[in-house]
This record gives sequence, structure tokens and C-alpha cells, in this order.
Amino acid sequence: MPISITNMSGPWDSPARPSEPASEPLTAESPPEDPSPHTVNRYSWFAEVYDVFGSEDFCLSMTEYLVEAAERYGIEPGSRCLDVACGTGVITVELSRAGFEMTGLDRSRQMLAYARLRASEADQSIPFIEQDMRYFSVSEPFPWVICTHDSLDHLIEEVHLNMAFQQISEALSPGGYFMFDMNCWEGIRHLNGKTVFVEAEDRAAAYYLESKDNRLKTSIVIFIRKPDSDLYQRFDETLYQRCYSDEQVTAALDRYGLSVREKLPVQHLKGHTFKQLWICQSDRLPVPDVL
Repeated sequence: MPISITNMSGPWDSPARPSEPASEPLTAESPPEDPSPHTVNRYSWFAEVYDVFGSEDFCLSMTEYLVEAAERYGIEPGSRCLDVACGTGVITVELSRAGFEMTGLDRSRQMLAYARLRASEADQSIPFIEQDMRYFSVSEPFPWVICTHDSLDHLIEEVHLNMAFQQISEALSPGGYFMFDMNCWEGIRHLNGKTVFVEAEDRAAAYYLESKDNRLKTSIVIFIRKPDSDLYQRFDETLYQRCYSDEQVTAALDRYGLSVREKLPVQHLKGHTFKQLWICQSDRLPVPDVL
């Protein structure tokens, strides 16, 4: 039976986090309360309510944008594609169904557990790799790399954004395409003070949003029903994001040989662009065959 949390208001005080998760597949260590310059959001307990939050619906709509863009730029089904920060694998699985040879990559063990389950239930054979987008490496370059659902906005230090772009550039085939979405401050600023409530059969969450100075802080309270019980256990997670300007993003892309081909608005809020899809291409040229 779903619980009601509509009488809550934020922000909230966070209780001590239990040492073990309430239900599978949560297995990793608890995330830090505040990220230092050397950490990013871990998405641990949030994995339990990620799709309920509306992430699944957004990913399904984003898949349509990506498939259309792939067709427009000559990326054909059968092409290999790396999904960086793949989360619960919604887009990874949908693109696999569309005929692309997918590989998913994410630093969150919890997210990957759901991604593997989703792929198995969809009868899709997809390798998933537990790696950080700032440090990852691949054995063979990909002609297409994607990074969606504002994952890059979670790199709140500009040096980390540059690190991710460098790794992605190196993971791309010469002339390959990199497509990603990022939030836009003109839309994000309208979220300040908003509270969002979501609930499913055995879990629920409340989100309190604070947007200021091109930053977004999301304080999340999560309730998960204990097995064989009517009682719910509370967990807390805080996510931090940064809205980079188009100039900052373009400069970082240029630094690693990624040229912007298009920027497409994909979400709006109060008449302003909330999120846009970037389409970039590697400037590196293929190495000619030597006879």
C-alpha cells in the first residue's frame, strides 16, 4: 500500500544513514553528504526511485531525439554506441532494441544493477561497465557516444567536466559523434523552492529543489517498505548540479577536438529552454590504410 507524504515540506534534517541498504540491489557504500572537489554524486539510494521520479519517461522521449539525430548524421543501426552515465539503462536498452550495438557505463553500482535487470527482462545482450566518466577507458573506440539526462551537470567542478570530455574524445572513433544533453540556467532557475512528490507500490520520495548562482541542489527523502512489513525505512540523498554556460561547454569541447554541429532544445519551462541536446563530432581524421 503506497504511503502519503504530501504533508511534508523541505528542506529536511537527515537522520543517520543505516550501514546496510533496505533492499536489493543496493550494495555500495553510502555517498558523501557534500561533494568535495574530488567527488561527484554517487546515485546510491536514489537508484531505488530513479525511474519513478519521471526519469524513465524522459529517457524514452530522449531516445526518439537520439534515433532521429543518428539517422540524420548517418549513424546506422548496427553501429556500436557507448552510453556514458547510462543510469538504469532505459536509453541503453531502447537503442539496443532499435538495432544499435550498445555498451553501458556508469559509476553507480546500484544503477547498473537495475540496468542489467532491465536488459535481461528485455532480452537484450548489453555489456555494462562500472566506471567513472572522468577516468574511464575503452579497448576499442566507438563511432557514437551518448551521455544523457543531464549527467554532465553533476560534474560541478569545471576540471571534472574537462576530464569527462577528454575521456569521451579518446573513446570516439575519428569523425565519430558525441551527443549529450545539459540543463540550461534560464529554465533551471524556476525550480527554486519547488517540492516534488512521487510514489510507487512499495516506495516513495520527496524532492526539495534549490537553484541559485547556476547551481541546483536536490534534497531527497526516500521511503522504502521493509520486506514482509507495513513499515517503511527512510533514506536521504543530496544531489548537486551545475548549469554551465554554452560558452563554457563549447570551450571545453573545443579543447578536446569536439566540434559542435547542433544544439536542440528538448525541454522548456515557463517559456525558457530547460534542457538542450548537443550534437558534436570528433575533429580527428581516420588514419589512412597503408598498402
